[in-house]
Amino acid sequence: MTIKNRLSISNFLMIVIPTILALVIGFTAIAVIWIPLVHQNNIGVRDLEDFEKASTFIVQQTEDKLMNENRKGRREISTVAEYLRSITGYTVQIIAEDGDLQTFGSESPEDIETLRMAADHLNKPGIVSIGTNAVNKSVVATPRGTYVIYVYGTELKTRVWPGRTAAKVAIVLIAVAVMLTIFLTNRFLTRFVFQHIQEALEELSQGVHQIRDGNLGIRIQHKTSDEFAPICEDFNDMAERLKKSVSLIQNQEKNRKELLAGMSHDLRSPLTSIKAYTEGLIDGVAKTPEAQARYLAMIQTKVNEIESMITNLFTFSKMDLEEYPCYPEILDLEKEVMALIRQNRDEYEARGLKIDCSNLRSCGKIYADPGQFRSVVSNILGNSLKYKEQVSGLVSIKTNHDQASIELLIEDDGPGVPEEALSKLFEVFYRSDPSRSNPQKGSGLGLAIAQKAVLRMRGSIRAENIEPHGLRMILVFPKYKEGLF
Repeated sequence: MTIKNRLSISNFLMIVIPTILALVIGFTAIAVIWIPLVHQNNIGVRDLEDFEKASTFIVQQTEDKLMNENRKGRREISTVAEYLRSITGYTVQIIAEDGDLQTFGSESPEDIETLRMAADHLNKPGIVSIGTNAVNKSVVATPRGTYVIYVYGTELKTRVWPGRTAAKVAIVLIAVAVMLTIFLTNRFLTRFVFQHIQEALEELSQGVHQIRDGNLGIRIQHKTSDEFAPICEDFNDMAERLKKSVSLIQNQEKNRKELLAGMSHDLRSPLTSIKAYTEGLIDGVAKTPEAQARYLAMIQTKVNEIESMITNLFTFSKMDLEEYPCYPEILDLEKEVMALIRQNRDEYEARGLKIDCSNLRSCGKIYADPGQFRSVVSNILGNSLKYKEQVSGLVSIKTNHDQASIELLIEDDGPGVPEEALSKLFEVFYRSDPSRSNPQKGSGLGLAIAQKAVLRMRGSIRAENIEPHGLRMILVFPKYKEGLF
């Protein structure tokens, strides 16, 4: 069931249930009031105030009929009086000037004469009550004469319309029903909504506690597709990101320690040599000018090694902090490589490294920093020179390309590296095997710097072995296009 469906059903039930209960309460209250009206023909009154209102109304109706001069007047009075008597339980008497007495109503108060005499003692029309009985006296003057109207009410305290009692009962029922509705609604919310929320919150709480305790591999397995599913997915994504972040920090800390250990190890060797040659000069071991010159030349070589290490360390640190300056330009890759080879070919050949550029073709332009690009190529060529096993080594430089990128392949005929070491060549201070672990052959930062430089040019670099022996470095750069950079 989807989130929208679940919410729609919950909202529907939360509206329908209270509505049904409210309708039941309303119909019950109406029934409590309406049933007595249907089954009780008399309305009755409870006190003199109600009697006064009802009897005054009867007098007005009777007066209207007496004012009628036609012969139907008496029959109309009789009809009205009987009707009023049927619904009120009152008795009506009309006395004309000639003493003619008309009485309407099947029942008469036992002390009707006493009530009439008490009313006659009033100087003006009004109401007189004796015990539970009362009389309303009124005088009506018509063209046919003057009439005295008496309206008698009996058992004012017993002949009671149950409407007020029913209203009180209805109010009590409504109050009870409202409280019951609130209780049921609360139970419904607790059972179908809050309990579901509580379960999801407990899952999240347990996950947070696991993260707090260092278990970054925890994942919440929320099986229902409800409103908490996206939250649990975000939690799992957060846990995954946190795990990667912690792993990255740990790797950086490991690299930092390795960097310090590697630099300490690599600096110790040339410093030891400088110390030994310096002591030899001081102690007079090198007695001839030729020996002294040789000692000084070796000291200078070791100083240059230390300077190169420090320079590489500085460059790597700046790149790692993304503070190393970069000034990219539009470069023709073939022209840049050929210019670099022309400048350094004699030096490489003098040290036993031949460079073959016959397969180097113009494949387009790239967007890169010229200095960093040349440094990357020089670093790779320098590694080939350091680790060649024969007196004369060979490096071939080729290019491939497609519509989106250009590949620069630099292949040597050296010993290559073990397959498991290929992915680690670009780590700081990594040397794949004893044949490449001599500190005199480099600081171990060259390929790490080359990788960072290539990545800053939006390219990539990888290594692979060549059969029967040799190592191929593959540099891939995106082709320059207007609007792409």
